[in-house]
Amino acid sequence: MAKLRCQRAGAVAAVGGVVWIGWALALSATARTATSQPVLVGTVVSALGVVAGHYAVEDFYGARMKRPGTVGAWAGGLGGLVFAAGQLVRLLSGGGEAIVGIGVLVLVSGSLLVAAGLVRTRIQPPWLGVLLGFGTIAFLGFEVQPATATVYGLAWAALGQDLYRFDPPDGRFGDAEADYGWLG
Repeated sequence: MAKLRCQRAGAVAAVGGVVWIGWALALSATARTATSQPVLVGTVVSALGVVAGHYAVEDFYGARMKRPGTVGAWAGGLGGLVFAAGQLVRLLSGGGEAIVGIGVLVLVSGSLLVAAGLVRTRIQPPWLGVLLGFGTIAFLGFEVQPATATVYGLAWAALGQDLYRFDPPDGRFGDAEADYGWLG
């Protein structure tokens, strides 16, 4: 993946994470509902940002992440697209709950696999994988308390920022075979 393309995808993922935090906090701090128009627009935009993050992780780290992370990135990207499409259907027609549910399940599954891949391969600081895993599980508590979704957005903002930097001086990206560099 070219440096500029990775930086752009990382920036989009970081912005998506920040927008995700914004709608989750707005939803928990105001009287708005999950079906109000500004929240749905924020959800669609942030989900597409998360899709860009999954794309960046797979395209840049694919060979280094091995199976769990690569499959997770593909599943998470697909789940994010289905989730965004379901939210768009909710925005336009008021339906789409089943589409949103399927999207959430696939997005959560993919994000957990990406988190495991990040921690396992150490191509990113391990705390980013732990934060993504914790944020993904916390996102499942959204119906109980919408603020729990902020941790997922924070994880993508941090991971997107790290992807945006792309060229760290410690050379942690290494080759696809054995040099995972972050610890090494």
